Parts: sequence; structure tokens; C-alpha cells
Amino acid sequence: MLLRRQFCNHVSLLCLPRLLYSPTSFSPTKSSHSLSQSPSPLVAKKVEHVLEMFGDVRVDNYYWLRDDSRSDPEILSHLNLENTYTDSVMSKFEDELFGEIKGRVKEDYTSAPIRRGKYYYYMKYLQGKEYVQYCRRLIPSNDTAPSLYDTMPTGSDAPPEHVSPNNKLVAYAEDTRGDEIYTVYVIDAKTGALVDKPLVSLTPYLEWAGDEALVYITMDEILRPDKVWLHKLGNDQSIDICLYHEKDHIFSIDLEASESKKFLFVGSRSKITRSIFYLDVAKPEDLRVLTPRVVGADTSVSHRGNHFFIRRRTDEFFNSKLLACLVENTSETTVLIPHKESSMKTPPSVYDHDMNTGISVLKKIETNLVKLDGSDPLLLYGYGSYEICIDPGFKTSQLSLLDRGFIYAIAHIRGGGEMGGQWNENGKLLKKKNTFTDFIYCAEYLIENQYCSKEKLCIEGRSAGGVLIGAVLNMRPDLFKAAVAGVPFVDVVTSLLDPTIPLTTTEWEEFGDPHKKEFYFYMKSYSPFDNVKAQNYPNILVTAGLNDSLVMYWEPAKFVAKLRDMKTDDNILLFKCEFCAGHSSKSGR
Repeated sequence: MLLRRQFCNHVSLLCLPRLLYSPTSFSPTKSSHSLSQSPSPLVAKKVEHVLEMFGDVRVDNYYWLRDDSRSDPEILSHLNLENTYTDSVMSKFEDELFGEIKGRVKEDYTSAPIRRGKYYYYMKYLQGKEYVQYCRRLIPSNDTAPSLYDTMPTGSDAPPEHVSPNNKLVAYAEDTRGDEIYTVYVIDAKTGALVDKPLVSLTPYLEWAGDEALVYITMDEILRPDKVWLHKLGNDQSIDICLYHEKDHIFSIDLEASESKKFLFVGSRSKITRSIFYLDVAKPEDLRVLTPRVVGADTSVSHRGNHFFIRRRTDEFFNSKLLACLVENTSETTVLIPHKESSMKTPPSVYDHDMNTGISVLKKIETNLVKLDGSDPLLLYGYGSYEICIDPGFKTSQLSLLDRGFIYAIAHIRGGGEMGGQWNENGKLLKKKNTFTDFIYCAEYLIENQYCSKEKLCIEGRSAGGVLIGAVLNMRPDLFKAAVAGVPFVDVVTSLLDPTIPLTTTEWEEFGDPHKKEFYFYMKSYSPFDNVKAQNYPNILVTAGLNDSLVMYWEPAKFVAKLRDMKTDDNILLFKCEFCAGHSSKSGR
């Protein structure tokens, strides 16, 4: 088993009460925090930088904010000044909200155990500690067959705990910068001592191939996962065996183990196509094709018994065709029916389910009793890209909004996957603007049906959802009171014209390639940075991570600088750049 330590995902949504109400009227509890002594917003200098394509000239006065090394003193000073201004506005309020959220967290928390072999495996948080412990506990009567009704012994009679993923060794990947470039360590489960030299410059994709070998993935110079490697413990990384090299720059690769742990699956994927290789962990040097590459066909695989289970989506079957095939014969198929349920009011629960009898047993439920009485203020969240479904889910951090009377709503807009594959197709490439108009229609519906008013409507999106937030702010700034754009992808044209930026080439199947005239002008018509203009904007918070390898920090930095220069209102515009984080927030809970 493997442990991965990486940054959690958090956006400061709870600044919304601060942005929603005026400085003189807002009171998170009984006190108010004056802005009268806050420093003035930063005004960035302008350095003309001319960009030309297809005879079209764009002037980017803030291109100078790009520094691939993240070390330029002038740029770091600029970001620090932005942080100072944001902290002056938000610090007291954030401290209060942090106390609220922390008060709801059960700090001495133990997850539901998973039985593997002669051990229970589980995660444990300790009082006052930032990071999770990965633990195992010996099963007292290992000769007893696994049962839905298994319970893990606790208390003074329980066997000692060990941080370990399998019987002898632990492999874990660690990223301490947030740039998603990992170092892998292998330690002895009993002693904690290193048993192998660290493996460097890896992706988080890492799996055991038996007890003495690891399979991992590395990246090219633009951080595209492109090579699969086999590492035998005790060998130097320089002599590891390359099992596969994906040379097509549109595709990147991923890795996962089957639930049976007998096979590893390597996926080669673009935005619309995914094919699968597999290897038997008993013969890890023999990587074979399971589902050949067919443009437009997206497949994923699992294994149980003598069968591979294949989910295959094509233009003909937008919502997937599910197949089961014998390991040695792919002609025998059967249909599977997946099921998933989630609620914004019900905390997540963990069940053991017997596939043969159909019996489910509740193992753990996270409980928080709180009065939900949201009324006038409303937060509308949106994403709308990559066919990702934004399902309703329970988050304790949202309770601070609900306690202040907020309604929380999710816009299921085209570009996402909530209504199936065609829903995504109608919100990408030359139909991308449907994502933005759908979101505006959702906002108008909520107002027309008196869920909220323009004066109480807040919006939020992050990453590709930042394209959404930036676009609708330019299109209908009058419709919103406040907006949060987390690590937003807002400089669409300039970034997608530059293949040296990580992930650029893989995005062409989602947004289009602006080296083609039709896509260039279409993207330019909605790209948030290119469409900032002299008009009133609502209160806005924008965040970034200095080490972000998915959305470069300079995109939100440039967006904020241009907004400050051009907007005609006196509303709050805040920018926070985390110096020790990447696409997600700083480490720790």
C-alpha cells in the first residue's frame, strides 16, 4: 500500500460575508472590523508588451509579472504587497471564522478501518496535530473469514499501532512545495528506517508491483506525465526500466492498481480519448494493451476474479457502455449499473457491502448537528469544464455561511458532466460560451424566484471554474454583489498560445488551439483578462499559489492588476498569493 502526502484543497469562501456587506454594516458576530486604517490597494506599474496573431494586436501591460523561476525580487515584492493589503482587510475576520471551523472539527479522529490480510488499516488524526497518521492494527483472530460485521478492537487491550501500508514496507510520495513534483521514500514498517534511496521528480502516480518493486510515472519538461517506470528495490533510479513512453504531446499517462492488487492499469489519456495498458504484478516487465486507442473512446478498467470490467464511452454512447470481459477473452460482456448518492445536508457515511448477498452495514458516519436556516444571501458555485460533475456534498466549512443566513447553490452548467457526455460537448471548444450564459441564467432564475436579490448574490469558482467567474464578471457585473475566483485560469489566449507552459497542449481538446484562427478569435471574445473593461465590478477576492503548476500565479496577478486599473467602482478587490502552496492550499488541516 502507498501513502501520499499532498496539499489539501481550500478556498477562502468564508470571506463572502465580508465582501457582501459594507464595512460599516457588517458584523460577523457582535463586533465590526473597520477598514479605515487599511493600506491603499496596490496599483501595478505598466510595461507595454505587444502580442500579435492573425493581424490582431493585443497589448499586455502586465506581462512583466511572469517569472518562471519564481525568484524575481520585484515580482515577489509586488505579490507581498498584495498579500499585505488583503490581510489588512481580512485578518481579524479570518481568525474568527477559523475558530468557528476548527471548533467543528473532531481533532482526535479515526477513520473506518479497512481489512487487508492480517491487519486493519486506517487513518488517525491526533489532538493538536496537523497531519494524518496512517496506521495498521493486527487482527486478533486472523483465521476468521472477513465479515461485514468486523469491528476493530480499541482501548488498552488493542495491539500496538504502526504507520504502515502493508506487512513490511511503506512507500509514500511527498510534495513540500505544492508544485506537484514528488519525492518517493520507502521505509521499514516496523522501524521507520529508509530501505531504499529516494526516487525524485515523480508524479503522485505510484503503485507496488509485488513486495520488491514499484511502478511510477515521471514528467517531461512541461510537467506532462509521459513515462512509466519499473523500479526494483535496491537499484539506483538511473537504471530503472522504462515500460512505456507516451510521445504524443496531447496525451498524458496515469496509473492505478486494481482492487484485487493483481494488476496495474496504465491509462494514456487526452481530453476526449483514453486507452488502457495492463500488467500482472507477478510479471511487471510485461506491459500489454487492454483497450487500444480509438479517438473519441474513453475507457476505464477494474478487475475482479477472472474478469476485467471496462467502462467505455464513445460518441455513440455518451453516458458510457459498461462491459465485463474475461481476462483471457474480451468477447464475453455484461452490463453494470453504478450508483452514487450524495446530499448537501447529510454527512458522508461509510458502508461495507456484500456483493453476493446485497447486505450493507453502516461502519461510520460523521455527525454535526447544526441548525440550517439560510435565507436571503446566496452563494452560487460553478465549474463547467472537463465533464466534471459537481455533486452535492457535505462540508463543515460551509456551515459558517449557513449560520449567517446563506443559501448554497450549485449551477450544473454545460461543460460539466452532470447531464452526461453531450452536456460537456455543448460547453467546450467553439461552444464554450454556453458555460457562461448557463451560469448567468441560473443566477437570473434564483433572483426571479426570490431565492435572493442582486444585492445578496455571491458567486465562486476555482481553476477552470475561474474562467467562468472571470467571464461572467465581464459579461454581467451588475448581477452579483461579490465573487471569489480561486487559482483562476483567466489569461486563456496567451497561455494556450504558449506550449512551454505546463498542460497547455493537453488543453487544446477542451478549449481549442488558438494557433488556429477560428479558435483564436473565439477565445479572445471571452478570455477574462482580455475582456476587462471600464465598468463597475462587484467585490472580488482572487487567490493564487506561487508554485502552482496547473494555473500559473501570474494569470490571477495580471487579472487583478488590470481590474484595479480599469474598474470604475470603489468596491473591494483583494488578491492573495500563497507563497508556500501550489494549485491547492498549504499543507496541514
